[in-house]
Amino acid sequence: MTSDDSPNAPVRTVRADVRRNRARLIAAAREMFQRDGAGASLEGVARLAGVGIGTLYRHFPTRQDLLEALLADAYGELAERARELAESPSPGDALLEWLRAFVSGITAFPGMAAAAVVSLGGERGEASRPLREAAAVLFDRAGESGAVPPGTALGDVLRLAGGIATVTERDPEAADRLLSLAAAGMIPGAAAAPR
Repeated sequence: MTSDDSPNAPVRTVRADVRRNRARLIAAAREMFQRDGAGASLEGVARLAGVGIGTLYRHFPTRQDLLEALLADAYGELAERARELAESPSPGDALLEWLRAFVSGITAFPGMAAAAVVSLGGERGEASRPLREAAAVLFDRAGESGAVPPGTALGDVLRLAGGIATVTERDPEAADRLLSLAAAGMIPGAAAAPR
């Protein structure tokens, strides 16, 4: 146990101005990224938030860190949806329904899906942990029911859905068609895309 882990270690609180700056940066990034995509100017984000670029980089050392902060809300909603679907009497259909929600949830602005693929594919995405855990329960149930072929990995399914989201982020109908096509190969008897 390190001295910082001891029960008597002082509790560190985040100053109110630091919390406000972080919240303003996230709000500004959300606004700019929805308008200009994930490649929007970080200097512009800082300016819109009313802080200097150094403040932005103290909170978010990389663009991916800022994108992951924006993804955190979407991940929370998707984790909750996975938990809701986990007890469905049709695990394969529930997984497909969740994958549709996943594709929709990570395409709020251009470039968000690509950031999600990076976040979900590596160890750096702490914000995605609850999503991955909730999705794993849904995925495991689908696998146990025989709705997912043996040897299929959740990470591969998430990458596939993320890839579909990336190439169709401005065309939800195409995303649904491609996801249905992919599911037909993965989930025997998967429901066709709604028309």
